[in-house]
Amino acid sequence: EDLIDDGEEIERSTRRDPITVPRVINLQYYDTEGGLTADKQTSDRSLDSRSVSENTTETTVIMRANDAAKVAVISHKVAIEEQRGEKKFSLPDSWLELTTADVILLDGERLRITECEIDDGQQNYKAVYDRASAYETEIQGIPISEPSEPPGLVISESRMEFIDSHILRSSDDTLGYYVAVSSVGLNWTGAVVEISKDGGANWIDSDSTTSNAVMGSLTAPLPAHTHWYRDDVNTLTVQLLRDDMELIPATMTEMLNRANLALIGDELINFSGANQISETEWELTGLLRGRKGSAAVSHSSGERFVLMDQLSLAFVEAELFELNRELTFRVTSFGLTDGPTTTVTFLGRSQQERQPAYLKAVRSGSNLNVSWQGVGRLGGGASVAMGAYFTGFRITLGASTWTTTDRFITIPYAAGTLSVQQINSITGLGPAATVTV
Repeated sequence: EDLIDDGEEIERSTRRDPITVPRVINLQYYDTEGGLTADKQTSDRSLDSRSVSENTTETTVIMRANDAAKVAVISHKVAIEEQRGEKKFSLPDSWLELTTADVILLDGERLRITECEIDDGQQNYKAVYDRASAYETEIQGIPISEPSEPPGLVISESRMEFIDSHILRSSDDTLGYYVAVSSVGLNWTGAVVEISKDGGANWIDSDSTTSNAVMGSLTAPLPAHTHWYRDDVNTLTVQLLRDDMELIPATMTEMLNRANLALIGDELINFSGANQISETEWELTGLLRGRKGSAAVSHSSGERFVLMDQLSLAFVEAELFELNRELTFRVTSFGLTDGPTTTVTFLGRSQQERQPAYLKAVRSGSNLNVSWQGVGRLGGGASVAMGAYFTGFRITLGASTWTTTDRFITIPYAAGTLSVQQINSITGLGPAATVTV
């Protein structure tokens, strides 16, 4: 009844288009359980498909996730109610106590005062539609992700494994070895590997890397097993260097295509099952033993484990005079001036020939017909080739020897042990295949 008529209308009402209400409202805030990075809670409205806008509000107030989510949702609900319109009206001085943010009832509608202008003998108000239920919500906030620890200032030391093994790819068909490097901690950007050929008196750069190889050690002994069929009896238990290293299972077909190739001691294996039993400890099952001609032997706890991933290994070509000599290596993390050293004897396994297969000897009168199949070091499956330094086969029977590049030879018969070996121009004779005649 106290509304004042200013000569136009006692009250005026305007309505906004619903499209003006943002479809998404974001609230960026600092969570009580978070770090220094701002977190975000979101309210998404799909009532009006025409609205595609997004509004983001920032606050320096430290809040909990649930409270921040409620603020975002309530802000959205209030904005939806406000789009119903705005009313303007005037009241005499007897209503002077009304001020901005007060909630009133006018003509049965709930309004919230947004603006108050004091004039002679009256106050001019602007108010928007308001709804009590807009301030109620049971929304639960999205919990913040656990803040990560800032990187340490202490540079992590590096670990290096010298791998004198069969080559992993045909392009490495020369005298050389592989180097695997990994860091002990996370604060690491790479390392340089140096080699000394005089026992550590002088050092020269051998290789540098920024790739972390997956490596560790055995935590339990592993018995020997034949390489002729899959080892489903024994379980290989390994402890990796860091908890962010992981191993992935592989099928039998994938293993035969060189997936999950690993080194334990000096034996190359493939593993099928990979079960994580703690942050850094894994159980590996379904083993293919003695791969690429390596010896399938027993292993003790503490022996090395290296995942033979070509992307994390470096192949270093060696000089001929280094063969069968002791080499000393030092690995130093970038940012450090020194690192651990290791001394090894280089045997040149990258050029050691494989044992021939399917050796057969048939007597024919006074002669012996001998046949075999050469085993190449290059390729795989049905596409296999002998290496660049392969020069032929050595056949031995008693005190007599023959050399040929063929896979068949006829020699005089004599009782005894017949052996066939592949010959490499760098490393000499490989392991022998034998048969008693």
